Amino acid sequence: MMRLARAQHSIGLALALAGLSACSQDVDMRELRAEIGDAPVVLLSTSTCGYCRRLRADLHQWGVAFDDLDVESNDRGYAAYREVNGRGVPILVIGDTVLHGYSPERSRALLVAANLLPDS
Repeated sequence: MMRLARAQHSIGLALALAGLSACSQDVDMRELRAEIGDAPVVLLSTSTCGYCRRLRADLHQWGVAFDDLDVESNDRGYAAYREVNGRGVPILVIGDTVLHGYSPERSRALLVAANLLPDS
């Protein structure tokens, strides 16, 4: 039973990562990192976005340290938003992966895969 659960978890993680790989293919990570710095986790958000608030709360609940750049009021945030071809927020950068939109399951899977989720 435990082996089945692990296999399902591994398959789910692989599918999540495969689905996200297209998100970062068109992004020049060197240019993006020049804008956002070296923080392993960066949230591109706005102060009025409900999904941004949810994702911010999820990250806090999971104990994840992250930089939060407002794309409307922060020059670095806006430059990063342009660099990732942003069409909405939230945008979560985890290592070299860019996740567009609010998806707590995918966010958590990427954080686990990157060993950035405490106690995982």
